[in-house]
Amino acid sequence: MKILKSFMNSFLKITNCLILILLLSSCKNEKYVKISKDSKEAFAEATFVGSNSCVECHEEEFLLWKDSHHDQAMKIADSTSILADFNNTTFIHKGIKNRFYKNGNDYFVNTEGPNGEYTNYKIEYTFGFTPLQQYIVEFPNGAYQCLLTAWDTVEKKWFHLQPNLDIQHTEWMHWTGGSMTWNSMCADCHSTNLQKKYDASTENYTTTFSEINAGCESCHGPSSTHVEYYQNKENYIDKTPPKLYMDLAMSSRELIQKCARCHSRRGQSTAFFDYKGHFLDHYNPSLLISPFYELDGQIKDEDYVYGSFMQSKMYHYGVSCKDCHDVHSLKLKKNGNALCMQCHESHYNEYSHHFHKQNTDASQCINCHMTGKYYMGNDFRRDHSFRIPRPDQTAKYDTPNACNTCHKDKSAQWASDFIIEKYGKKRLEHFSDDLLAGYGGNTAAFYKVFSQHKYPEIIRATAIHQYGNQLSSQEDINKLLTFVRDPSALVRNETILALGKIEHSDFSEHLKPLLLDSIRLVRISAARYFNMRNIPIDDTSEYFKAQKEYLEALYVNADFATGQHQIALHNQAKGKLNETVKAYNKALEIDNFYNLSRLNLALLEYNKGDTKTAEKLYLKVVTQEPEYSYSYFMLGLLYNEKGDSESSLHYLKLATQKQPVIERAFYNYALKLHGMGQYDSSIDVVNKALEKNILNEELLYVKLLNELNSNKNKEAIDTCQRLLLMAPENVNYQNILKKLRSN
Repeated sequence: MKILKSFMNSFLKITNCLILILLLSSCKNEKYVKISKDSKEAFAEATFVGSNSCVECHEEEFLLWKDSHHDQAMKIADSTSILADFNNTTFIHKGIKNRFYKNGNDYFVNTEGPNGEYTNYKIEYTFGFTPLQQYIVEFPNGAYQCLLTAWDTVEKKWFHLQPNLDIQHTEWMHWTGGSMTWNSMCADCHSTNLQKKYDASTENYTTTFSEINAGCESCHGPSSTHVEYYQNKENYIDKTPPKLYMDLAMSSRELIQKCARCHSRRGQSTAFFDYKGHFLDHYNPSLLISPFYELDGQIKDEDYVYGSFMQSKMYHYGVSCKDCHDVHSLKLKKNGNALCMQCHESHYNEYSHHFHKQNTDASQCINCHMTGKYYMGNDFRRDHSFRIPRPDQTAKYDTPNACNTCHKDKSAQWASDFIIEKYGKKRLEHFSDDLLAGYGGNTAAFYKVFSQHKYPEIIRATAIHQYGNQLSSQEDINKLLTFVRDPSALVRNETILALGKIEHSDFSEHLKPLLLDSIRLVRISAARYFNMRNIPIDDTSEYFKAQKEYLEALYVNADFATGQHQIALHNQAKGKLNETVKAYNKALEIDNFYNLSRLNLALLEYNKGDTKTAEKLYLKVVTQEPEYSYSYFMLGLLYNEKGDSESSLHYLKLATQKQPVIERAFYNYALKLHGMGQYDSSIDVVNKALEKNILNEELLYVKLLNELNSNKNKEAIDTCQRLLLMAPENVNYQNILKKLRSN
C-alpha cells in the first residue's frame, strides 16, 4: 500500500512547518476580505490539517493527549516506537516458530505465511503500546496484517493472542487472514480520517488516512476552518466560530454517541465516516446477544464499553465518559473509591454498605459493580453497566456475578443467601429479571422488556430481537407493529428486522414511512425489507435515497464473509442465482468456517435437485460444527428424499440431540418412526419435544396417530382433548374423539 508510505514521509516533513505556513498566510489580508460565513457553512468546507495545528491555542490539551492511548494507537515502526525484543528472539506457539530480528534500521519477523511457508516480513507499523503492542506487515494487495504474536509490555515477553486455538494458515483467524486485516478490522478507529477503499473486483486496498494515529481531528473532526477562523478572526463579519464535530457544548448523550464510533462493537454501513450525523448514520452496534454478551447483558466477548454503558443508570442520569475520564489523557480523574464519591454519598464507602475490610481490593466499588475480563491475552477491561451483583440469577440462570468472581470456593446460592441476610429479600427492579425470564421460555417477558420505555433502548432492542425469533400468533405480531413508531432508533430498527422474519405477511404499508426515517440505519433496514421482498420502492428522490444507502451498506463490507453473505441474500431475493452462488462461495473463500453461507448454499443446491453437492456441504458443516443441529436435520431430510431411511433416521435422531432445538426435527423424526411402525419410540420423541413446547399442534397430532395405531385409547382421548382445546372447530379431531368414546 504505497500510498500510506508516501503520505507518511510527506507528513513528517511538513508537520513542523504547518503552523508557520498558516501564520504567514494569515498576513495576506486580501485573501480574507470580509468573509461572511456561518458555522454550518464553514464546517461543511473543513479539511484535515493535523494535530500540530492545534498546539498554538490548545497546548495543555495537546500535552495531555501526547503519549496517551490515542496518540500511541499506531506509529511507524522504528527504534522509538517498537517496545519488543527484536534481538534475534524466538517465540513458538502450537509448533509455529516466530523469529524477530533487525536488519540495519528495519525490523523483521520470520513466520508462517498464507501459503504455509516461512517468509521474512518487514514490520511497518506498531499498534498500541500498553499492556500489549502488536506489529503490522504490508501485503502486496494493499492489505496490512497484524501479527497474532504480540509483545507484553508489562511482563516484557512475547505471547500469542489466541493461546488456546490451533489456527491453520488457510483460516480466517490466521494472522494473514481477514480477522487480522488492519484496513477493515482496526484502522477506522486507530487512525484519523480513515478511508478503507476496498475494490472487490480486484480484492485490493488503497487505504488512506490523514494521521497515522487517533489525533485531535479523530475526535473533533476536520478543523481547517476552525484554525483559519481563529487566526483571522478580525476578517470575519460573522463572529460565530465554525463548529467542530465534538466541542464543550455537547450534552452527555451526544458525547457518548460520538465516542461510540470507536468504543463499541459495531458494523459499518458507510464507505467512510464523514463527521456528519448520528452514530447510527454510519454504524450498526451489536445488540446484547450471545456470544458477545451474557444473557443478562454483562460483557462476554470484546464489547468496547458502549453496549454496556448504555444499559447503566449512570447513562440515564446524564453521566458520561468525561465525568470519570480526562478526555485528552484518557486517565481516570481520581483514584479508587474517590472517583465514585464524586457523585455517590459517603456511606457507600463504608463497611456497613459493602461488608468488606476497608482499604482492600474487596472494598473497592469497581470490584463489585464493574467486574471485568481479560481480552487479547493480558488486557483487563471492566464492564461499564455498573450493575448490582445478582448471585440469585446465577443460581437460576447460570449468569456470572461479582461475588463469586472473588469467592470462587463458594456457591452462587451461598452468595445469594449472604445478600439476603445483609440487604433483605427484595431486589431492586432490573430489566435483567425479565430478559432472563424471556430466555427461559417466557415470550411475554420479552414483550414486557421492550414495551417499558423506562428500560435502556439497547435492552429493549435486544428483547425485540429475541421476541422476533419466537413470534407465533397474529396477536404477537400486532403487539410488535406499534413499535415501528418508537422514539428509539434502535427499537425501530429491530422492529423492522423482526417483521422481516415473518415470511407470509406484508408489512410494507407500515414500513414505508421508515424509508424516510431521520436515522440512516433505520432507512437501510426499511429498504432492505422492500428489496428482500421484491416490493418496488416509489421512484422518488426521497425514497431513492434509502435505496442508495442500502446498496452502499451492502457492498461496503464486501471484504468480509458476512458482507458477501448479505450480497448473496440480496441477489437470491432478486432471482440472480449465478451471482448468489458466487457470493456464497466468496464468503467461504474469505472464511472457510462461515457455515451460514455453506448452509444456504447447500439448501440452494438441494432445491435445485443437486443432492450430491448439498450432501457434501452439509457433511462439511457436521465436521466443522459437530454440535450444531441444523446440518443434521437437513441431512435427515435429504436422505429421506433419496430413499435412504436408515441414514435419514440416524441424522434426524442426531438433530434432536444437538443445539439449537429444532421442533421440526422432532416432528420429522417422530413421523419417520411412525411410518416405520415404531409407535412407542415415536411417542417418546414427541414427549421429549413437548417438554419444551406443550402447544405444538403438529407434534400432538403425531402423538395421537401413534396412540391410535397402538390401541392406546385412554391416552388417545387425552391427546385428542388437548388438540381440541387448541383447535375447537377442527372436524377431524371431533370425529376421532367421538369414535374413541364410542368404543
